[in-house]
Amino acid sequence: MGKQATKPWLETLTLSKLHKLAVLVGSPCSGTKSTRLEGIRQALKNAPGSTQIPQHHEVSLLSIDMGIRNLAFAHIKAPLKPGNGRSTYPQYGTPVLEAWHRISVSQSPSINDKMVSVDHDPTGRHNSQIKAKTKVAKESFEPVDYAGHAHSLVQLLLHDYKPTQILIERQRFRSGGQSAVQEWTIRVGVFEGMIYAVLRTLLEQGNVDLEVNPMLPPRVNRLWLQGRAPADLKAEKKLSGRETKKAKIDIVGALLESSRDAKTTLQLGASSKAISEEFVSVWKKEKSSGSRSSAGIGKLDDLADCLLQGLAWVEWQNNRMRLNALGEKAFDLGVD
Repeated sequence: MGKQATKPWLETLTLSKLHKLAVLVGSPCSGTKSTRLEGIRQALKNAPGSTQIPQHHEVSLLSIDMGIRNLAFAHIKAPLKPGNGRSTYPQYGTPVLEAWHRISVSQSPSINDKMVSVDHDPTGRHNSQIKAKTKVAKESFEPVDYAGHAHSLVQLLLHDYKPTQILIERQRFRSGGQSAVQEWTIRVGVFEGMIYAVLRTLLEQGNVDLEVNPMLPPRVNRLWLQGRAPADLKAEKKLSGRETKKAKIDIVGALLESSRDAKTTLQLGASSKAISEEFVSVWKKEKSSGSRSSAGIGKLDDLADCLLQGLAWVEWQNNRMRLNALGEKAFDLGVD
């Protein structure tokens, strides 16, 4: 049991192979070799089917891309299939996108109203027309108001989707190349903390049965973008922030287009088909124009991020279960 838990064969891997493995299981890719080894081992301990984690027959996953004016979330379900004669380890089946929304937390009296106004309009055109015709009260960034927003949002999400897992995009304080941290990123960070506080309170009171996990964008990006850089970019060139956004939008657009194929890696639920079709329509227009506008990229970016974040979690869990079952034979890590 001890050797199986520590997986001594990991010690023989080079830093390059440990990096590839860390990308596959969603563990830290930086630091010393011992740090990376510990990260991989900890990730494997948290895999579904471990003795520490209760096992659900289906995951109901709520993936949140943080924001205030543009908060996006995806509700994804995936069945946990047990091992069979050909596979001795469990795996999550094809994820189903059940719901996909982008909302403005700060400008509408009802979270439900926000979801309706943006649901089938990822570009924001309809929402802009509403704002032009309606006098919107000045946004308040007072903590007392955002505490109310956080509580209302969490209660609605828990009631409507009944998640077993909640993923929250981890915020970092960006300066945008300026000497000081941008105030807007601090506000989003404060709101992030309030959402955690509401969820923690509910967990401590025993009112919910779920797990809450932070998701670091660099780890998600590495899973989706390593080896998937656009053909017109050199492999050794690091993608800029704008290029990263475009690449992720392209990945989501392609996933949605292939969702009807027999071998699809993503299925669409009835409630997500309309917004998915709108996403693909806007994506194709932006792509065919040859020069994508910042507004177009921005409106699709939030939706793309929350979906890829949720799908990354599912893939990490599958890779962890595979690695636990097959050990060093689980993946071909190539040669250094």
